[in-house]
Amino acid sequence: MGAVGAFRGTPAAMSEQTVTSTDLEPVSPDRKGEDREAAAVVRAAVDAVSRTGRFSASAVASAVEGAARALARRVIASALRDPNRVAAEDVLADELAAPVQPPAAVSKATVALLAARFARRFGPLRAVFARTPTWMLAAAIPALYASVVHGAGELRLVASHLVLRARAAGFEPDPDRVRRIAVQVLRGDPIDPIAEPRHGPLAVRWLRRAGWAALPFTKGVSTRDPDGMAAVAASVPPSLLRA
Repeated sequence: MGAVGAFRGTPAAMSEQTVTSTDLEPVSPDRKGEDREAAAVVRAAVDAVSRTGRFSASAVASAVEGAARALARRVIASALRDPNRVAAEDVLADELAAPVQPPAAVSKATVALLAARFARRFGPLRAVFARTPTWMLAAAIPALYASVVHGAGELRLVASHLVLRARAAGFEPDPDRVRRIAVQVLRGDPIDPIAEPRHGPLAVRWLRRAGWAALPFTKGVSTRDPDGMAAVAASVPPSLLRA
């Protein structure tokens, strides 16, 4: 069972679930690092919500900015070392549109810890939050984590596309320019390799997507307009990636 469907019920019930050594499968160092950074984004969001008892997009964006930026840097570094084979626009679009793969089995432990963290913070206020979106957020912890992991995958695909096109043009791209442009593509911002984008609002978009994906009648986490995202990435002149 994937991480999105691994936990059901209340936060307390989720926190009681255990993860044994048989649940853990070997994963690459890059993936382990991305798992940790993705967990940090969700943890920062949970902490921000716990301080106010509600989901404020601006407050959460500020709270997760550092963690989201660290995740983006790690993803870009990985894409530079071993880019996905998505140089062509249509291939990139197909990959962005592909169904979400469940996070690595090792991520089950991370999801359990995040659910337990939420239960500890909100357990004493159970009666207060029982009918609020905040209480419902706990049941969506696996979806939150899966959506952030999927967002990191979107970032990796777009970054890989940019890296491959720069190398095809005969030069090694600047990592910071790749990161800025990839984030701008995902956010739908104007492309400017010098302008430093905020990463927190992008993470908030991923978290909001998870709330919808957690509903039983939906198809889960998916990329919105993969064709449009691929077209924007393919329209970026490789020269903008040169240091």
